[in-house]
Amino acid sequence: MSKDTSKKGLGRVNTARKIWYRIAAPKLFGQMELGETYLSSPDQAVGRKVKINLKDLTGNVKDQNAYVNFQIDGIDGTTLKASAVGYELTATHVKKLVRKNTNRLDDYFVLRSKDGKVLIAKTLMITQSKAQRSVQKQLRQTLKALLAEELKNTSFEMFIGNLVSRKVQITAKKTLHKIFPLNEVAIRVLSLKKNPTAQEGEMQQEATTTEEPTLEVAEETAEAEEESPQAA
Repeated sequence: MSKDTSKKGLGRVNTARKIWYRIAAPKLFGQMELGETYLSSPDQAVGRKVKINLKDLTGNVKDQNAYVNFQIDGIDGTTLKASAVGYELTATHVKKLVRKNTNRLDDYFVLRSKDGKVLIAKTLMITQSKAQRSVQKQLRQTLKALLAEELKNTSFEMFIGNLVSRKVQITAKKTLHKIFPLNEVAIRVLSLKKNPTAQEGEMQQEATTTEEPTLEVAEETAEAEEESPQAA
């Protein structure tokens, strides 16, 4: 009986051995472990993003309404180094901040940090009562100027650190309160702008805030105009 030679010449497929890699946060967050990933090569992880609840970073249950976004951009043995690339509030938390007989002022700014990074900041202000359109415009312009000035002297990562500690929000609220009483000042979303032009950040910082409100804001300001003016 002849032997089966059909399998002769077939070689064994070589597969790379996978191991666990630890993902570490930057020094800003004490290089704490963000998680682990099982890979055959650490290069596969470079560029990947990780979203972590702020409560898990600070241990404070009050921070559960925010997330910090990280991106893996370095390799050190079996450790993957990540840097902070964004910050955002949960939609549920933002919804809870809005009350009746107030104005919700949303805005969108493109700014440049001290280390040359162009970023997008989506801001939110909640007034204590209805405000006139002229007052809303002044609040928007002042907030943009405050953020631009802060970023002139702060790197992008450090700015995220100041958001986490609420330093930016508290300082802005104190200044804006002199214009009109506010219940809340927040940055809903902070992220790096993809493929920014060389002068985009500078141009946006010099430009004034648009006078055209968003649809949501337009509806609220229209209601405010129907009522009597209120002093700041």
